[in-house]
Amino acid sequence: MRTNRPPIEREIDARGLPLEGKLPSGLRGTLYRNGPNPRAGVADHHWFLGPGMIHAISLGEEQCAYRNRWVLPRDERGLGKANTHAIFHAGSIMALEEAHAPVALVPETLARTGATYAPGPFTAHPKHDPLTGELVFFGYAADGAGSRMIRCGALNRSGHRVWETRFSAPFCSMVHDVAVTSRHIALPILPLARQATSGNDASFAFAWHPELGGHLAVLARGACGDAVRWYEAPTVYAFHIVNAWEDRDRLYLDLFVYDAPPLFPGPQERIPFCQNARPCRWSVAHDGHGPVRVEPLHDMVGEFGRIDDRIAGSRYSQIYCTSRRHPGAPGFQAVARLDLMHGAIDQFDFGSQAFVSEPVFVPRQHHAGPDDGWLLSLVWRPDFAQSRLVIFDAGHVADGPVASVTLPQRVPDGFHGSFVSDVFLDLERAL
Repeated sequence: MRTNRPPIEREIDARGLPLEGKLPSGLRGTLYRNGPNPRAGVADHHWFLGPGMIHAISLGEEQCAYRNRWVLPRDERGLGKANTHAIFHAGSIMALEEAHAPVALVPETLARTGATYAPGPFTAHPKHDPLTGELVFFGYAADGAGSRMIRCGALNRSGHRVWETRFSAPFCSMVHDVAVTSRHIALPILPLARQATSGNDASFAFAWHPELGGHLAVLARGACGDAVRWYEAPTVYAFHIVNAWEDRDRLYLDLFVYDAPPLFPGPQERIPFCQNARPCRWSVAHDGHGPVRVEPLHDMVGEFGRIDDRIAGSRYSQIYCTSRRHPGAPGFQAVARLDLMHGAIDQFDFGSQAFVSEPVFVPRQHHAGPDDGWLLSLVWRPDFAQSRLVIFDAGHVADGPVASVTLPQRVPDGFHGSFVSDVFLDLERAL
């Protein structure tokens, strides 16, 4: 096997995982990682469509444990695939994808909790406000497949909806992520659009239509949808927004931008596999005039940008991401830190055949300063029998991992996840 895309078939529990190096003092908790994992005999025609599987790895006291579970049972209906992200909110792990409401899981067992949240399309990338504890969300196609309606809202710390509104976009765009500041949300409406003859809801019928142009919607948090402001945006595509903030005059958002989206058909029905995304900064004036201003941040090729979430929505200086070091290779081969103040990149390359997952930042201590902590990522290569969890000092990525945990099986290419401090898997409780 030369790629890390094929699914796995086993749900397993394991403890006492092999460890190289030494777990950092104070790194205690569980990493939850979500991704699509088609079941045996079920052929989803697009990588994004496999049902979600959570991989959970607990770290603490020099002991490491692992559990993986499909989010939903085989015969579940109506809850989507829950295959893109896993976050912690209101006491539960939320398994997320953008077409359905979150699926709530018990952090210690990965069993369903039965908790329910705002029904309807709910982004895979809601944003926590570190000051209020609110979880800001949105959902596209809010009135059904192909609709132009977008819903925006917020859940409080307890998971109860405290605000929701709607507005109509120029077309039905695949809007994967949202920018959130203390006062505003911003949504890129880019021309990866649902086709008019798309068939049923199970069809992943989005295609690149550059003739539709790019748009950016900006709305004050808590406002009514009819107050949305529209800006002309570049005709590009971005899956992921790294962070956003604002000053008196402008709103800023940083994102990884493709000239055209990979894995989706273009005007000639060709589906490109390996496109390059580069980090750039967009900004708009608060007075609502003029197009989006674009500033390149670096010429690196990367994706899956993360930050120290304690400063989300504020001005910041470090992006943690994956990096493509070997042109033409599928996936990403390096963990990287992009220093925005100095325009410098600090990265560790696992080799041309490696598949590296999104790095997750964990503070060194509860009261550690910004960007003082660890990066956790999963890596697999054809010469690895299983995947490995690698742990970096976030300030010295090029020095290589300070510790590496060998997992009991391969973790296929997936998308996103979160680390929850001082929460551990309970392997004594069978599911």
